[in-house]
Amino acid sequence: MSVFPLLKITFPLEEPVLIFALVLVIILVAPPLFQKLRMPEIIGLILAGVVVGPHGLNLLSEDLEFSIFGTIGLLYLMFLAGLEIDLKDFRKNKEKSITFGLLTFSLPFTFTLVAAHFILDFSWMASLLISAMIATHTLVSYPIVSSLGISRNRVVNVGIGGTIITDTIALLILAVIAESTQGEINLMFWVQFVLYFSVFVFIVNWVFPRLSRWFFRNYDGQSSLEYVFVLTVVFISAVVAEFAHIEPIIGAFFAGLALNRLIPHNSPLMNRIMFIGHTLFIPFFLISVGMLVDFSILFQSHEILWVIGILLALAVISKYLAAYLTQKFFHYTVAERHLLFGLSNARAASAIAIIIVGFNMGIVHETVMNATILLVLFTCLISSLVTEQAGKKIAYSREVQVPGRGAVEERILIPVSNPDTIVQLLSFALMVKDRQSEEPLFPITIVPDDEQATENVMYYSRLLEKAQEHATATGNMAQIISRVDTNVADGLARSIKELHINKLVMGWHGRMSTVDFFFGTLLENLLLRTGKAVYVVKLLTPLNLVDRIHVMLPPAVEYEVGFRDWVDDILDVSRQTTSSVVFWGHADTYQKIQGIIDERDASQETDFQQIECGQILETISGQIRTNDLLVVVKARRNTLSYHKELKHVPQKLAQYFQNNNIVVIYPEQEIVYRDALDVQV
Repeated sequence: MSVFPLLKITFPLEEPVLIFALVLVIILVAPPLFQKLRMPEIIGLILAGVVVGPHGLNLLSEDLEFSIFGTIGLLYLMFLAGLEIDLKDFRKNKEKSITFGLLTFSLPFTFTLVAAHFILDFSWMASLLISAMIATHTLVSYPIVSSLGISRNRVVNVGIGGTIITDTIALLILAVIAESTQGEINLMFWVQFVLYFSVFVFIVNWVFPRLSRWFFRNYDGQSSLEYVFVLTVVFISAVVAEFAHIEPIIGAFFAGLALNRLIPHNSPLMNRIMFIGHTLFIPFFLISVGMLVDFSILFQSHEILWVIGILLALAVISKYLAAYLTQKFFHYTVAERHLLFGLSNARAASAIAIIIVGFNMGIVHETVMNATILLVLFTCLISSLVTEQAGKKIAYSREVQVPGRGAVEERILIPVSNPDTIVQLLSFALMVKDRQSEEPLFPITIVPDDEQATENVMYYSRLLEKAQEHATATGNMAQIISRVDTNVADGLARSIKELHINKLVMGWHGRMSTVDFFFGTLLENLLLRTGKAVYVVKLLTPLNLVDRIHVMLPPAVEYEVGFRDWVDDILDVSRQTTSSVVFWGHADTYQKIQGIIDERDASQETDFQQIECGQILETISGQIRTNDLLVVVKARRNTLSYHKELKHVPQKLAQYFQNNNIVVIYPEQEIVYRDALDVQV
């Protein structure tokens, strides 16, 4: 119907520009409005979909263009779930994920099967289909978990693992029912299904990771191109899943798992993925879910109310019972139980897909179809509210309980002089930066005070702008600094004092042919002027491709002031790259490190090799691979952990590790001045 003939506007809207503009207004207005009402943003988007949908004001219709965006949003949501999962925790909790997955499927499925056949009087085929629909769930409330910063909580990983198990079983039942209606279910069906699924797993888990490694190695730093590549992998995975007779959402999730360890959390690429997903694609999906809801069917007959009442009660009670039993089995907190229930209670895409297939095949009638759509709305509302409340409790508890890195705010100074190493230094600094710290990074250039100072300041200012752009792309602030001083070492030492810097990340010196200039005189002079932590970085491959981290530990390093800080940094790099860590050194040091790992309450894949200090580097050289990272903890002279063998480290690094990624750490220590006695252990 044309309401505004001069403007040629008809309802539902058909003009793509108007449709997109209306959706953007909804995304802009609904979330903050519901925030003020102290309700989850997700509810606002779903209810907005109800209002503007075909069963509300009829401003939007489920046409092809809109459904495409909704489908993209769903796939994006499942991709993010796979991308953000902590694979180490997932492997650690696989038994718990399997237990929860079986409980959260079998309990709703069994209860609903009995009720649908014996109480609602549906046929066995219809009862099986409805039971599979009730048993499944969609991670609609996952964006709440992500926004609260608790996506790596142990029950979140268990919940995601249980989702994959539940949805896979439910969709397998759907495939079997669909085939059985055609009378073609036989041994050949199962052989083909296993074959197709095996091919899918091979392509996603073997081909895509290797292709991605090659791409990231050759196009490192080109974030826009990397983002397009990631999207391509996601949707090709969804297409491959469809060819394998698997739901595309499973393909998108597996794509997230495949790319998980290749996309660090604090990278520009991850920032783009999260920003575009939460800003555009996922809101489109949530609005499309709301557009399916038709409240008018509640007043059509008592039958629909009876069906909705029973299915909703079964859906909520059975999922809560599964979360309750899982909590009791594995001794989770009450808040974690509620979070597990919130994540697993919402029905959306999978439920609708199952019922639509059943409706089109004539297995279920329109009453069940309408009841399912309303069930989607109610369970999404319940799921969002519960997840929001439980998530806040867990986030607050974590903020209070997790030990911090210290009372002083972390401030990282990054000297910039070589345009080829800017991205490397910023990427490493972002990985070791405390995620709770709101302090900016401090890229800096020190220009010698000579006749070319003005010219050099202009040149290095352009380099600083590049560093600032890279930091901003990750959602972090960068305060660029350019100063003129008598020499670089003095300029850096003064900047460290003036800016209250407690960590410095600098590039590797290019000259490695002689011992005297291996690190360069800049570092030697700087270490005499400051006791703050110094990280010297040489990366030949992107950090996200690191497989293992080898850490050389000098004796007594655990007694230094900065011991806890650099251990936290190494564990953070390991967590973000999902790489294992091998510590080489003294058993007493490793016991202290293991205590920190236990205190962090996080899964860390670590190993320990006890070895004398003088033999560590030669031994590591026989085991290190191209994509590994060597970390050398190297104390300043005249400090507690300085060992006489450390003076040979530059020679050995030049001899054995010219083609490897290296980080040399000088932990924070008390300054020992030039005139101190030259005492060696």
